[in-house]
Amino acid sequence: MPVKIYHDDDADVDIVRSKTVAFIGYGNQGRAQALNLRDSEVNNIIIGNIDDDYAKQAQEDGFTPVSIEEAVRQGDILMLLIPDEDQQTVWNEKIRNNIKPNTTLVVASGYNVAFNLLDLPDDMDVVMVAPRMIGAGVRDRYVQNIPYPCFVSVEKDVSGTALATCLSIACAIGATRGNGAVSSSCREEAGIDLFAEQALWPEIMAIFREGYNVLHEAGFSDEAILFDMYLSKEPAEIFERAADEGFVKQLKYHSRTSQYGQLSTMNRHDGKDIREKFRRVLNDNILSGNFAKKWSNTKWAAEELTKEWKEVENAPIVQADQRVREVLKPDRKK
Repeated sequence: MPVKIYHDDDADVDIVRSKTVAFIGYGNQGRAQALNLRDSEVNNIIIGNIDDDYAKQAQEDGFTPVSIEEAVRQGDILMLLIPDEDQQTVWNEKIRNNIKPNTTLVVASGYNVAFNLLDLPDDMDVVMVAPRMIGAGVRDRYVQNIPYPCFVSVEKDVSGTALATCLSIACAIGATRGNGAVSSSCREEAGIDLFAEQALWPEIMAIFREGYNVLHEAGFSDEAILFDMYLSKEPAEIFERAADEGFVKQLKYHSRTSQYGQLSTMNRHDGKDIREKFRRVLNDNILSGNFAKKWSNTKWAAEELTKEWKEVENAPIVQADQRVREVLKPDRKK
């Protein structure tokens, strides 16, 4: 059954214009969405941020940042736009005890809501407005009047008006233009996002790593290998064509030799082993909540991430990448 897609005509921007909107965080998404709301004539915007470079940026953009606690106390709508791994701690320490009655929480990532990491007031509406691109893209496309993909959902509707509020915000940041905003859920958004991060992209990166190893062992030069694999930016062009014209239809831009090589190999790859691996990652690690429980331990998370970075820096493809980039520097003395 097709999912519901919402367009500008489904939204009433006056709803968000009549509210005080408090931003918790002025980083990647926070800045873009705050500027878009302001340009949509949402005038009551409060920026809650710690005293850092993001707060300075907010000042340069014409806002007067306040503490997170003060922003929460003023907000009818709370835009929680800080990193996933920080949200639970900030929520418990600075947000939960300062929330006004009958407030709406808006998240751009479903993670903390999907895995029940936030202690939500009984009278709070919870919605998701989740642009599917980085904040700079959200801002640039709004300014250029270009549509961009976005997921929306209602997770908790105490007031009976949560959907209207959700669509009002989505419209005001430019997310209901063109093809519209796609109805989803925090569970779906978080599940797919984590699956891409823990299953799909690691597998792709491992394939490139092992491809390099095999070609290097065969005596091919690092420069030739890396240029053919990704330095030429050909993979980016392929994915762009896939997005524009279709996952398989983009192959028509390849030579017949390339088409045959890719199709004949893919069609005979039963995918059984990788499918089972992916299921384990999705069910045992993600949907079970096991990863969320571990990642909520911020000290453990920081230590583990540092370990992973140290390990990957020793990979042969990473060492080769650094050598080749050093050789290719435009200002390198000959």
